Amino acid sequence: MQSHNIAISFHENSVPSFSGPEMERLYGHLYSSLAQFSVYGNLTTDTCTYVARQHGIVIALLLLRIEGEHVRVLNEQIDVGAAEIERFARYMFSSRPSLKTIRFRAIQTTLHRFSFPCQQVNISEDIVVSLPDTSDDYAARLGKATRKNIKHHLSRLRRSFPTLVHQVRAREEASEQHVREIVALNRARMAGKNKVSYIDDEEEERIVRLVKLCGVVSVMTLDDRVCAGVICYQVGSNYFSLVNGHATEYDDYRLGTLCFHQTICACIERGGKEFHFMWGQYPYKYMLLGVQRDLNNLVIYRSRMQVLLNSHTAMRIAFSAQMRRVKFWLLQQGEKKNDPRLAARIIPHCLSILKNLRQHTAGLLPQRK
Repeated sequence: MQSHNIAISFHENSVPSFSGPEMERLYGHLYSSLAQFSVYGNLTTDTCTYVARQHGIVIALLLLRIEGEHVRVLNEQIDVGAAEIERFARYMFSSRPSLKTIRFRAIQTTLHRFSFPCQQVNISEDIVVSLPDTSDDYAARLGKATRKNIKHHLSRLRRSFPTLVHQVRAREEASEQHVREIVALNRARMAGKNKVSYIDDEEEERIVRLVKLCGVVSVMTLDDRVCAGVICYQVGSNYFSLVNGHATEYDDYRLGTLCFHQTICACIERGGKEFHFMWGQYPYKYMLLGVQRDLNNLVIYRSRMQVLLNSHTAMRIAFSAQMRRVKFWLLQQGEKKNDPRLAARIIPHCLSILKNLRQHTAGLLPQRK
């Protein structure tokens, strides 16, 4: 298919060999990389590939799965323009009359005027540091108090523990033992907060595999014992932090923040352009110059009739968006009252009410057969 110098090709149940390098060039994101897709089982026999070229150059490449009447795009956390999304939607709906919806998860986009009915709701964020050319430039950009505190705590730590060593290893050179120790620190810290880490045994094995493909592991050790670490993944010149942990006995030294600072500096030295803290609106990320990029779920419907026929899905999406708004509103109220415990006390209760409401109203909504 070709129009306005844009040529579109569709690879049914196939992922061409050029897909990996082109996605890295276009999107530069872990959640749009063949390494992540392969480790997490997204490259299956029914994975299809949509490619748009302008004057022979690839300008969009989306991996997707056709699930009955619905398309699920696998690329996540990428910046996709409205024009590209509309071109993709027109192609899919026109080439496959049976399709009813197209679904994107966690992408950067804003649709104001669009040819098809759609739902766009904020569901997460990516906190990103744009990296300068040198570590000195990065230090100069930090706030005066932040720069002073990092220097102070790092000096204290080195004086107290002369055997402190920070090292960075990538891919096969990264120690699997270090990876597993960082995971253990993460689990222990979550347990200390009466929370359960998302990293179960299966996820730990996926992390180990992904590190071997594109991982960069930053560790701080004392007498060969890991006391803090950050597990990152590299895609092009961008770095993505998904797992971190530090021993709680060093909290007085702000060891977690120090390890992140050292990791960011190491990424700068490796020629990095962006450091992604990923989701979670924690103050230390902004203190280290992270800037929030909102991520939205997007559902595109063939027609207004399909919105009505899929009303249960539409209501569920809208409800999830409201729950997220309530959560962050409550957090803001706690901060305004200078009592962060306020949010911690009332959020679980309010979310429980909202979840019960969803369960009670679900039966009133039309169900898909």
